[in-house]
Amino acid sequence: VIETYTSNMLEPYSDTGGNFAPFYDQATANTYYQKLDALGVQIHTHAIGDGAIHTALNAYEYALEQNGPNDNRHQIVHLQLIDDADIPRFAALNVTANFQSLWANQDQYYHLAIPLVGQQRADNFYSIKSVVDSGARVTGGSDWSVSSLNPLDAIEVAIRRQDPWTNDDPVHQASERVSLATMIDAYTRNGAWAMRLEGTSGSIEVGKRADLIILDRNLFELSPEDINTARVLLTLMDGREVYKAE
Repeated sequence: VIETYTSNMLEPYSDTGGNFAPFYDQATANTYYQKLDALGVQIHTHAIGDGAIHTALNAYEYALEQNGPNDNRHQIVHLQLIDDADIPRFAALNVTANFQSLWANQDQYYHLAIPLVGQQRADNFYSIKSVVDSGARVTGGSDWSVSSLNPLDAIEVAIRRQDPWTNDDPVHQASERVSLATMIDAYTRNGAWAMRLEGTSGSIEVGKRADLIILDRNLFELSPEDINTARVLLTLMDGREVYKAE
């Protein structure tokens, strides 16, 4: 993670002038990704710094060049700082961008990172809209138990780019705000696709499993700052009631 200088960056850390070596150099990453991809393995890559993300995208590109197109549905998760030049590569390589959008606000970790990477890089954290606009598939994750498991918290932050539990927090890069529809897709149909479950889950359609929740309010009728105050009334898994509010 950036806050402990353990993310590999394209440019050195601002305050120390040093960097953290990648766990795998590019040639090793290329070899691993190519072999796993050839075996039909879906590769799920943890990458936070722009250097790590760049290495992962290069390795996915190498696997594609060596093995040809397939349906392995690889992804990169976290994506705190993406180099601008790498943003279009997610769509081009068919790599899913798995964001934890709850973190896309000016929380304590943002402030801790500013001296380490400088204001400009910190302001570019979690460029969700840029990735969406590039045509890439975006999914939502929580990284639980590190942070909130409630997707409504993360959805609200992606829309507001502010702390979901306050209404007066500074906005983090308003240009990277996304729509409610985009984030609902990220947590439903896009997530199902990433798990190869699009034929049975991810949307409410005849013939699919009834995996769904009913909320006490229509999210599309709420002010963005009220999204995470919605509550679940009923949860169905494969049509079975597994939770019902009093």
